[in-house]
Amino acid sequence: MRFLHTADWHVGKTLQGRSRLDEQEQVAAEIVDIAKRERIDCVLLAGDIFDSPAPTADAQRVVCDALAEIAGAGMAAAIVGGNHDHRRLAALRNLAARLKIFIRPGAREGDEGGMISYPKNGEQAKIAMLPWIPEFQIVDSRQILRPKNEWNQVYSEYVAARCSRLAKGFAANTINILLAHLFVYGAEASGTERPAHVAEAFAVRPDQLPRAHYIALGHLHKPQEVPASSRCVYAGSPLQLDFGERGQQKRVVIVDARVESPAGVESIPLVSGRKLRDVVTTIDQLASVAGQAGADFLRVVVRARTRIPGLSQRVSAELPNAIAVEQELPATPAVAPLSMPRARAGLRMHCRCYRAASG
Repeated sequence: MRFLHTADWHVGKTLQGRSRLDEQEQVAAEIVDIAKRERIDCVLLAGDIFDSPAPTADAQRVVCDALAEIAGAGMAAAIVGGNHDHRRLAALRNLAARLKIFIRPGAREGDEGGMISYPKNGEQAKIAMLPWIPEFQIVDSRQILRPKNEWNQVYSEYVAARCSRLAKGFAANTINILLAHLFVYGAEASGTERPAHVAEAFAVRPDQLPRAHYIALGHLHKPQEVPASSRCVYAGSPLQLDFGERGQQKRVVIVDARVESPAGVESIPLVSGRKLRDVVTTIDQLASVAGQAGADFLRVVVRARTRIPGLSQRVSAELPNAIAVEQELPATPAVAPLSMPRARAGLRMHCRCYRAASG
């Protein structure tokens, strides 16, 4: 069976107040086109499809249009909720299931509905689906009052146990996939995720993950593979969402899986959407920078000897795609503080001079 793994679309997310809905729509269409071209059987969406638990109508339209294209092409899709979006996904679950779009918006006790079976091409895939688990479902107020390392362990062990329970549905004659939105210890964040949710408190160790043909992860925006007993991959976000992701080549992951052999994994680069770049320049070089900027979104640092009035307006006039503007001034030499005896001597001299002047 062939799978396409993607995650962290964050549809509806803005950049410094600028809408990127057109880019999000373009990259969603590109992902669907890749899935059609690669003859994908099932698309794996590993959470944070929306940027907000209450996405706008336009954001919902982008996602629903992409899912309609996937279903119309005869492909299935499996979707888990992330820490941004799982509540709103619940509204689509029953309707989408009729189109072979399987949505698990939030984790339930007893792992109800956490395993789906999908037959295709004479084989059967078993997909264990684990949405993001909020800490308040695991760690109560009494545990939070305990030492931090103890309640960290409560959360990670709970999530690992949920993965293990789901994996009990795997079989020797099926293609076994774990689709999850979680943080694996040792993986690298971009700094654009919610800081509280990429802390050690939420980390699951790689050795706690079950064996599978493939582990499809969402949550971290940097594309990467995590060393584990199975192929364990973060697809990453399909757009550079903020400047912490500048320079990252975004992608989707194609997974070829067979019962009798390890999965084959291939990355396909994505080309939709604007790149994010840092530019360091002077006020006199802005015009030449403008000729090289293209459509990229820029974070501009202007070097100058003195503060420049109206700098943001002057930069924006030359670089309309400048998202953030900063000024870099020469470093001020550090002045060594007077030692205490010298300082007191200076104070006594000042006082004597003042008394003499007053007399």
